[in-house]
Amino acid sequence: MGKEPMQTSDPPRWREVFQGRRGRLTAGLLLLEALIAVESLVVATIMPDVRRELGQVQLYGLAFSASPLATFASIPIAGRAADRYGPSRVLPFMLGVFALGLIVAGLAPSMPVLILGRLLQGAGAGALYSVSLGTVAKTFPDRLRPRVLALLASMWILPGLVGPPFGALLASTIGWRWAFAAPVPVLLVAWILIAPALGDTPIATEPDKRLPIRAPLQLMLGAGLFLTGLTLISPLGIGLVVGGIVIALPALTDIVPRGTLRGAPGLPAAAAAAFLLSAAFLGVDSFITLMLTGIRGVSLAEASIVVTAATVAWAAGSFWQSSRAERIRPSRLVLVGTWLVTIGIAAVAGGLIDSVPIVVPYVGWGLAGLGMGIAFPTVPLSVMRAAEDENQAEELSSTLLMDTLGMAVGAGLGGGCIALSLAFSQGLRVGIAGAYGVGFLAALLLFVVARRLPSALASQGDAVDAPRAGH
Repeated sequence: MGKEPMQTSDPPRWREVFQGRRGRLTAGLLLLEALIAVESLVVATIMPDVRRELGQVQLYGLAFSASPLATFASIPIAGRAADRYGPSRVLPFMLGVFALGLIVAGLAPSMPVLILGRLLQGAGAGALYSVSLGTVAKTFPDRLRPRVLALLASMWILPGLVGPPFGALLASTIGWRWAFAAPVPVLLVAWILIAPALGDTPIATEPDKRLPIRAPLQLMLGAGLFLTGLTLISPLGIGLVVGGIVIALPALTDIVPRGTLRGAPGLPAAAAAAFLLSAAFLGVDSFITLMLTGIRGVSLAEASIVVTAATVAWAAGSFWQSSRAERIRPSRLVLVGTWLVTIGIAAVAGGLIDSVPIVVPYVGWGLAGLGMGIAFPTVPLSVMRAAEDENQAEELSSTLLMDTLGMAVGAGLGGGCIALSLAFSQGLRVGIAGAYGVGFLAALLLFVVARRLPSALASQGDAVDAPRAGH
């Protein structure tokens, strides 16, 4: 963007993000992040009770996949809409979609209706994430953005610790349906906190630019076929994978910056880095408890500790990154994070060998969580600095879309490795090793792409206590 890098600047104080009208905005965004985190973890806990009441176990997996699939469509649509109309007009609609999804799921008389509710929740949650980061970009000066991103990451710590027990408590006492109903009033509180700070955010100067509808829906359909096909070791599965790629790839190229698929320098590299980072992490994280319980024989409670450790380490990494993002270039921070993630993957893979001490994968995945905490918020931060102010939400939505796609593809390819291994009687150990190989390969590719990230540091013009002129 042609900005001169800062030469000297002390990290901003944490209290600056909680002062005045901006403080209410921060509180509202943190409340939304915590709510989505709690809902995600609680739903994962209560689903066995849901299945027992509603039946149709063959649809159990679809109840989980419906939510992330909907985010493929909602993220780019919400990002473009926030730029065109402003977050103040888009956010209440998206809050309404998320609330409707909660209500539909809570009242569901059957599993297909519950899946519809989960689809609406995914659409609302993806849109809220896109609009929230767009709001951070449009409202906070650059010097405060790393602090806000670190705080958003920290909102997953407490839900990671108390979310599953809370869900189990609800299901065993007043019933699983209240897990969907309870968050609805919190959405209203979040809007009351956020709304006053959104009035002056800039909007795009292309009022006739049409919102993207076809491409996101086409991407959602293609991704759904692709991910479904990965679980079927049959000619039908191959057909679904190929058909999904044929349908999704043209839509994806329409949505993301030109050059994303080859990691071209600048914003395309940021989108590609988001994909590779999430694919590397989820290619391992989705199966680490399965490895610990199914291969190393630890209990589920003992295995869950590794997830908690990675979550806490992630938040710690984000806080460390937030105090250095002004003076260390994004490419270097992402490379540091990538090294930690790669080492963590290697340590977890070592856990497949019985003679390796069981503590190794625990420590390794803690290092990976630390690396994600450093690299994950750095990628959207680099986009905020490189994108034009009026189009920041749209550019961020492309990066978030690739992040979500990376999560789905990393987990999906890992699941495909396990399905393929079991189909050929090679055992669970070989399948999980294949999944870890997917994560390791994505991390290696990230070493190349990370060097091409937008490299602008915070500028002196951003080091102010109030939003920039025009915000």
